[in-house]
Amino acid sequence: MKRLKNIGLFLFGTVLLLTGCRDDKFNIEPQMYDVSIQLSLPDNYSGGSPENTTVRLINIDNQLESEGVTDANGQYTFHRVTAGTYRLSAGKKYPAAEARSYGSTLVTDRDILQNRKVSLNYSQANITVTGNADLGKQTLKESLAGLLVIKELYYTGSRTPAGKAYWSDQFVEIFNNSDDTIYLDSLYIASVYGASGNSTATSPTPFASIQDSVFLDFVWMIPGSGKDHPLQPGKSIVIAQDGMNHRDDPNGNPNSIDLSHADWETFLYRPDKQRDIDFAEVPNLTEIFASMQSTFDWIFNSYGTGIVIYRNYQPDDVHFVPRPNDTKGRTLMVVPAKWVLDGVDALASADAGAYHRIPYSIDAGFVYCDGNFNLQSCRRKIEQDQDGRIILTDTNNSSEDFEVIPFPTPGTFN
Repeated sequence: MKRLKNIGLFLFGTVLLLTGCRDDKFNIEPQMYDVSIQLSLPDNYSGGSPENTTVRLINIDNQLESEGVTDANGQYTFHRVTAGTYRLSAGKKYPAAEARSYGSTLVTDRDILQNRKVSLNYSQANITVTGNADLGKQTLKESLAGLLVIKELYYTGSRTPAGKAYWSDQFVEIFNNSDDTIYLDSLYIASVYGASGNSTATSPTPFASIQDSVFLDFVWMIPGSGKDHPLQPGKSIVIAQDGMNHRDDPNGNPNSIDLSHADWETFLYRPDKQRDIDFAEVPNLTEIFASMQSTFDWIFNSYGTGIVIYRNYQPDDVHFVPRPNDTKGRTLMVVPAKWVLDGVDALASADAGAYHRIPYSIDAGFVYCDGNFNLQSCRRKIEQDQDGRIILTDTNNSSEDFEVIPFPTPGTFN
């Protein structure tokens, strides 16, 4: 009995010890920190207030988001922030008339008549939190919604009934966000050099720190003599990789979409290797530059691509640089960022922010889908409907301006 009693006491003590260890181990809360920022209006604003600016802090690893609004001094502090890497975005809007009364230099009489709004934004990426962090005093930057914007970017591709990857149905859609007719002659559409962040074997673009230029690996142009291709307010054009009905064509994919009514397609003529198909019903864009002449189509990375549209005002300012880590002497085309009318950076995932390719003045954020070959598409949000004319959101931050939709909608919003 004495021996059994001692064993019982030993087991009871062991349980108490383990229970104590378990409580000590699992009741420890993660360390929490404060992240603070103070925002101010642009220097040319003599009125208005940074109060009620919405501020968002997003954890890059798990996409958990905290949101708040600034006080009368433009200050806000996020409390109970865990260690990690974050990105921050902030923004508010003023009606055009109010913004001009405060000193905005962007607003015209026409903007006021159109009831347009001025966006004030700030963005910061790759914020490492390992303790209390003060991001300092930062200035909001003003912008007006672009007159020409990228409405939809479909790059993920689809899968055939046999489960094979299919990417010939990719497209870009460009929208007239103004109330005037815009002529598209000599409008340039280009893809931006850089990996999308889907693989650790590839590195971010080495040009990320150069914010006054855009590095392009493919450039196309809408042909015309100046007024051959008008685009009415609230209308769009679809630029297809291949302008065909992908669902019905023998070369296509019945799980895909119909692009036979696209306004333009890209066609690569290669005398030594003719692999692209020219669909006669859809006119071709003019090829301006291809970094890799060996390619047989304008193929987007199915994990994400960067696209810009621009006007080439001074051809002498275009220059070329070697393509990084290239042994064949290939180059990239470089244009000034100030030429760009609109751009969107699509990356592989929420935590791929280090792979951002487009200058932050063009796109302060990025959009991402849930994978590739899943038919998901990235489409710009609707800001307002003026008597049937849609106006799209444009704050130069695709994280805020775009949404991921489950199926492409070329030429429509349905």
